[in-house]
Amino acid sequence: MKATGTWSRIKAVVCIALLVSGLLHLVLVPSEFIHNLPHGFLLMCLGGFQIGFGLYFFSQSISTLKIWLAMALTGGIFALWLLNFVGMTAFAHVDLVPGYVLWMVRVLELIGFAGVLVLHGRLIKVKLDTSMLVLALFTASFVLLGFGTSNLMQKMKWVDEVAMADHLHNHTHNGESLSYNTHNWTEVWDKTRFLFSVGNEFYYDWKLPKGFPEPRVPANNPITKAKVELGRHLFYDIRLSGNNTISCASCHHQDKAFTDGVKQPLGSTGMVHPKNSLSIVNSAYNTLYTWANPSLDRIEQQVLIPMFGEFPVELGITGNETEVLDRFNKDSLYQRLFSEAFPKEEKSISYNSIAKAVASFSRAIISGNSRYDQFVYDGDVSALTQSEINGMNLFFSERLECHHCHGGFNFTLSTAHKESAFLEKPFHNTGLYNTDGKGSYPDDGKGLIEFTGKDEDMGKFKAPSLRNVEVTAPYMHDGSIATLEEVIRFYERGGRNIEKGTFKGDGKRNPYKSGFVKGFVLTDAERKDLIAFLNALTDETLLVDSRFSDPFGN
Repeated sequence: MKATGTWSRIKAVVCIALLVSGLLHLVLVPSEFIHNLPHGFLLMCLGGFQIGFGLYFFSQSISTLKIWLAMALTGGIFALWLLNFVGMTAFAHVDLVPGYVLWMVRVLELIGFAGVLVLHGRLIKVKLDTSMLVLALFTASFVLLGFGTSNLMQKMKWVDEVAMADHLHNHTHNGESLSYNTHNWTEVWDKTRFLFSVGNEFYYDWKLPKGFPEPRVPANNPITKAKVELGRHLFYDIRLSGNNTISCASCHHQDKAFTDGVKQPLGSTGMVHPKNSLSIVNSAYNTLYTWANPSLDRIEQQVLIPMFGEFPVELGITGNETEVLDRFNKDSLYQRLFSEAFPKEEKSISYNSIAKAVASFSRAIISGNSRYDQFVYDGDVSALTQSEINGMNLFFSERLECHHCHGGFNFTLSTAHKESAFLEKPFHNTGLYNTDGKGSYPDDGKGLIEFTGKDEDMGKFKAPSLRNVEVTAPYMHDGSIATLEEVIRFYERGGRNIEKGTFKGDGKRNPYKSGFVKGFVLTDAERKDLIAFLNALTDETLLVDSRFSDPFGN
């Protein structure tokens, strides 16, 4: 009698767990259907299967339940459960569902499936023979595999960063996935196999500031601590230049938020670069990596330009390829660093690896600890002065319209992150020049038109992030404006008027100028408030952070 009562209680717990978890899965179906029809259908099947199994167990006695039916139901439910965890958790928008709901589902399913296993033993009414052992191992392995996969991918959030190579992505832009949804279950399987083949070595702790989403990472270059460390060494090493004279850091100084403080930088051979050095801070969130090239939307692509470019020459590796690689091949430190960063590559010291490592280091430089961030994200109302708050209100007002080009958490619309559905690539003509009265810009900096050939793209450049703008002077694509006050007065006027010289012309009358640059009027006090706010965007910790500093101590 006691035993019968025990089994009845076990059956009741199993039934309740299956019924509740099935209902919770059905609750999640509508939100999943919005983003991915196959996943929503899978959830619906799983929820229905669980509820049906629970009701059947509840209504039938153990003695009348057929063994083959029990095994079929159990096998089906485990298969659906595994597909759900691999498919839904890895590729669906689970951020739409509260975390405690997902955990509730998992706990209830563990109870339910463990109970099903026990009931099988009771049903067969035999000792643990070979067939029962096989069944137990089979079902238990599905439980552990599904539960482990689900939580590994949710906690570490790196499945998309190690998702095989670019050929696995059906929805791509220039080789990079734009969405984490997929209708291709072959891709799900490929990604899952790859997930278990590489282990945990690809997990990277971003240490993201509050309010910052997780960055995008290319599938063929998952970010790792070893790659970032290798990239840091390469970034500061003059041996990466053809003539051993400059490094990436020569144009990107940490104390200047990884800009260089000069109007136009010099390359390794002394050639002047026509563009001002862009900051690489928060480049992990960029959708564009130069001032005006719309095709360079991955850091791995961009770093090749200073390495091998000839017009102008920057690092100047072209013509010195073998010599530069030999420097690293003969160095024991780099032999170890490359081996750790690329353990599966037979020839780890290559230009492909160098580009990936430098890109990983650049991607890791994330800034979000300014006094503005402390005020907005940390809720520290004392972080900003009243003048800075006044400036912030001006900045985000429709009167000035600054935020239309410098909006979002990174203060630029050229921003994307891991959950972004598409890449926005805006370019703007700000009326900086009008050399012929018809909208022309100087020959060495015409902007987007150089790539599209369209007249309306004359003078269009991307709006860079305003984070740390206090320390990134001079400003504009050619470094032609020296101070923040001059920049503000330029926008106040609605374009720059150059009264004499080669570039004479009134940019305010440029026919291609953005409608957002229409001009406005500020009092002296308001102008000071606006500058104070822009200065409050400086992340002082970034400028001295040892994670991004010169490993050679120079």
